Amino acid sequence: MREFLINPFNQLQRLSSVLLLPWAITALANATEPPVVALVFTPDGKSVVAASQSGVHVFSWPDLIRQRTIKTTALNLHCLAFSPDGRQLAVGGGYPSESGILEVFTWPTGTRVARFTEHDDAIRSVAWLDDKKLFTASVDRDIKLWDLDEKASILTLKGHSRGVNTLCLLDNGKTLVSAGTDHSLRVWNLESGTLIRSLTQHTKPVHALAVRPADSGLPMVASCAEDRLIRFWQPTIGRMVRYIRLKSEALNIAWTNDGSRIMAACVDGQVRVIDPEELIVTQVLPAIDGWAYAIAVNPDDQSVALGGSNGQIMMLEIPEEKELRTIR
Repeated sequence: MREFLINPFNQLQRLSSVLLLPWAITALANATEPPVVALVFTPDGKSVVAASQSGVHVFSWPDLIRQRTIKTTALNLHCLAFSPDGRQLAVGGGYPSESGILEVFTWPTGTRVARFTEHDDAIRSVAWLDDKKLFTASVDRDIKLWDLDEKASILTLKGHSRGVNTLCLLDNGKTLVSAGTDHSLRVWNLESGTLIRSLTQHTKPVHALAVRPADSGLPMVASCAEDRLIRFWQPTIGRMVRYIRLKSEALNIAWTNDGSRIMAACVDGQVRVIDPEELIVTQVLPAIDGWAYAIAVNPDDQSVALGGSNGQIMMLEIPEEKELRTIR
């Protein structure tokens, strides 16, 4: 197994041969770069898009060679999301205590088609409702729905007492779940634009939400927070199903494509593989040298993109069930 150094502004360079676990294939980015805080795979799964204070960069997958940069007007970027049809990329960020900036680009050309600046603080999360409408969550405590045809915000949801960090959609866009610095999850009815309920079991700020891939049951959402807990919810009925406490705080989470496991990117730079039914950590994968901020699962295979401190971007292969060993 080989380890590489990826410089976003130069060519791919081989560093050395190292002994790694059979499912861990790593690549490191330029150590002089700011942290990678958001990652998203392109619709075809052949590239990964990374956001940091150095901008939005597109890398080939899995070799992580920088292909190009998409120019944005905001320097402080926090989130990325492709539209359902894969033809547009939303980028959120802004300037602390000044403005939140949402920019939408055509894909794959990278032409900007919209720019919105109505938030009073940085945007932390983006979620598409459909190919023409998308939600943003901001540190200013507001959630806004934007219409690309009307070039305006058409709905504002108010209910969080502090900044909103993360969003996810349920029930084919009928229900929105948000969470943030006020320790709570809020569940919204999008047909009426009203708050259905607040879920307050977390005791510290919530960093991220992730919806379990669809199955026959009620929608399930996982949340990770500064209290080192990952909680599993059925928000449509207001039920907290179960939780697991980690040894290291998770900053971001992502489900595997089959919904059988959840991957947690943690402040100790490791990825924890969690069985959500048995509530056990089945594997700890050493990864980032520093904090792991961003994680994304490739839609087409068992590979995972991880981003973190010093501009690092890594590729991991999700362990097969038979390879896992339980971490007590």
